[in-house]
Amino acid sequence: MSSRPVSTSIVAGGSLGPDDRRRMFALFGQWFEGYGEDYFAQEAEALDHCILLHDEATSELVGFATLYQTVAAVAGRTVGIFHTPHCVVDRAYWGTNELLRGMVAFMFDQALRVRPELPWYWHYSAVGYRSYRYMPMLFERYTPRLDHATDAFDREVRDWVGHRYFGQYYKPAEGVVDWNWAGYGLSGMALEINEAKLDSPAIAAFRQVNPRWAEAVEIICQARLSEDNATKVARRWLAQSGVLAGVPGGTPARRAETVPAGGVPCSC
Repeated sequence: MSSRPVSTSIVAGGSLGPDDRRRMFALFGQWFEGYGEDYFAQEAEALDHCILLHDEATSELVGFATLYQTVAAVAGRTVGIFHTPHCVVDRAYWGTNELLRGMVAFMFDQALRVRPELPWYWHYSAVGYRSYRYMPMLFERYTPRLDHATDAFDREVRDWVGHRYFGQYYKPAEGVVDWNWAGYGLSGMALEINEAKLDSPAIAAFRQVNPRWAEAVEIICQARLSEDNATKVARRWLAQSGVLAGVPGGTPARRAETVPAGGVPCSC
């Protein structure tokens, strides 16, 4: 577990400079192969937000998460949607949750304060058990899970996201993204699984919901961003960030302002 001090900031995707994008692509390349740098740069330009993780001592960019934010009409209802294409942390900094905390605090603040009249959902496509575990860690209800069937409306929202962001690669019957790109897939480091962890219930569950993970098949994860859907861990994080008040161990509520293009320190 890393003990190096880190800090997070949130910036608009269009404000990322060439050096930022190159460093982000280098971090991304630790885990995936065959993803074109030009395509990655174009994708970065279209992002609504990017959460950046820096080493406080060196100011080096050591992790990032990308975020689309939109409002859409799904099955006759208006919903708010967050979608995270990438969330990457340099292996030397594993053990810090600051990147995830910053992103979760930002999304919940938008959902509970900025547009509370809408139901809000968070989505990302998990290709490994480390990212899948965010669902049970942070949410009481989520999909996919072995012991819970996705209800009809949640399935409609998931399919809207799948078709919107993954096009022909999205397979609605399974709720997965099957890229099937020649040369694209997980790096050797990403394919490694600690044999001592194979008996973990969480890993076993992931291998059942996404048995083709080693082929770079990604499964879409979805959860409602509502206070009653937050686990104790999520509520503690949100209290510490000022998004929720009145939770044991939290601080008085602080509301994040709308993030300007230049970015501000994240309140987590």
